[in-house]
Amino acid sequence: MEHQSKITILVTTSALLLALPIFFAVCAFCLPARYEDTFLGELKEKCRRLETTEGKRIILVGGSGIAFGYDSAMLEEAFPEYRAVNFGMYAGLGTKVMLDLSEDGMREGDIVILSPEQEAQTLSDYFNGEAMWQAADGDFSLLLKIKPDNWGQMLGALPGFAADKLRYHLKNERPNPGGVYQKSVFNTYGDIDTALCGKNSMPNGHDLNTPVRFTQEIWQEEFLEYMNAYARRLKKQGIKVWYRFCPVNALAAGQEEVNTYYETLQEKLDFPVIGNPNDSLMDAEWFYDTNFHLNSSGRTVNTIQCIRDIKAMLGDSARVAYDLPQKPELHGDAGEKDAPAEDGLEEPQILYAEVYAGNEDIRTVTVPEEITLIEDGAFEGCTHLQAIILENVHPSEIRPGQELLRGTDADVYVKDEVLSEYRLNYFWSVYAGRIHGQSALDRRKESACPGRFSFCGL
Repeated sequence: MEHQSKITILVTTSALLLALPIFFAVCAFCLPARYEDTFLGELKEKCRRLETTEGKRIILVGGSGIAFGYDSAMLEEAFPEYRAVNFGMYAGLGTKVMLDLSEDGMREGDIVILSPEQEAQTLSDYFNGEAMWQAADGDFSLLLKIKPDNWGQMLGALPGFAADKLRYHLKNERPNPGGVYQKSVFNTYGDIDTALCGKNSMPNGHDLNTPVRFTQEIWQEEFLEYMNAYARRLKKQGIKVWYRFCPVNALAAGQEEVNTYYETLQEKLDFPVIGNPNDSLMDAEWFYDTNFHLNSSGRTVNTIQCIRDIKAMLGDSARVAYDLPQKPELHGDAGEKDAPAEDGLEEPQILYAEVYAGNEDIRTVTVPEEITLIEDGAFEGCTHLQAIILENVHPSEIRPGQELLRGTDADVYVKDEVLSEYRLNYFWSVYAGRIHGQSALDRRKESACPGRFSFCGL
C-alpha cells in the first residue's frame, strides 16, 4: 500500500511538472495581447516599418538614445533619395537583439547607422528575456528572429510573463504606463514625439547614476566582433554600415580622453566610425530625463549634425544652412556638476551607497517616499538582504542605480496597486522579474514565521 502511494505521488508530481510548461505556454500565446500599448509595444511596429518601407533607407539602429535623438523628417528632407527608419528602442532590451531583429529587413542601397548608448550594458551582448516577451506580445513571429543563445533567458522569463498576462486578463486590464513612455508617443517614422520633452528634468542637469565613460573597459570585445560580423554580412549585400556616437550629456562625462577612445574604437571596428566624437558631448540643456535622451531642441541639434556627418561620408560638399534652436532653460547651474537646484526645484534626496553597502547583517531595507535616487551599489555586499521595500507609489519619482541588486539576492517590494506601474516603468523594468507586490511580501513573512508578521530574525 505504501509503495502504491509513493507511485501515485510520483505520477501526480510528474504530471503537474509536465502540465506547468503547457499552462504557461497557453497563457502566453493564447490569451489576448496585453502589452501592445506600452513603450515596448512599439517594437513590432518598428519591425513592420523596416520590412515595408520601400526604396533606399537611412536606418538608425540602437537603443532609446536613437528613439529620442533624431528627427527622421529632417533626414528625408536633407536626403530626398532616401527614406528614414528609426529602429532605436530600449537599452534595457539590449543592443544585440536590435541587430538580430533588423538584419533580415535590410536591402541593397541602405545606409545603416549603429549608435548604441555609451555605457557597458548597451556595448555588450546583454539581453532581457522578460522585456522581449512584452515586446513580442501580439506578434510572436518576432521570436523567430531571436538567436538560439538567448532562448535560455526567454524560457526562464516565460513563467513570469505568462502569470502577469493571466492576471491582466482576469482583471480585464491592460498595463498603462502613462507619460512619454508609451507606444502612442512614437510617430510614423519610429521617432519619439519629443514635443512632450521640452526641458531638462534632471536635478542638477544630469543623472548621477549613469556616468558616461570613454574607456576601453566599457565595451565587451565579443560584442564589438558581433557588430563587425553583422556589418560584414550586410556589406556583402551592398549595404553601408557606419558607427556614430550616441549623444551624451557632457555634465555626466568623465575626464577620459575622447579622441584616444575614438582612435582605439576605429581600430577595433571593421566599418567606419563617422563624425567627430567630441560632437556627441552635448550641453545639458539639450537633454530631457536621462544622460542619453534628448529633448525636442536637442533632437534637432543632433539631427543637423548627423546630416552633416552623412553628407561627408557620401562626398556631398553642398552646404546646407540650418538655424539651431535656442537652448531651453536649464534648472540649476549648467557649469557645475554639483550645483544646487534652482527655480524652486528641490535637491534630489539620495540613498547613498555608504549607508548600507557591505552590511552583511541587514535583512530588509525600507526606502522612504522622499528618496528620489538610489545610488549605484547601494546594496552591494548586503549578503543577507532579503527585501527592499519602496514606499513611493510613483515609480517615475525614484530612480534606481544601475545594477541595483548587484551583490544581493534581495527582491524589491511595492504596494500591490502600483506593481504593474513599477514593472513597466522605463527605469525599473529591467528589474521587473524581481519586483513584487506587498501581498507577496506578507505571504513571505507568514511563510518564514507562521503566526507572526515579520521575517524571522528581523
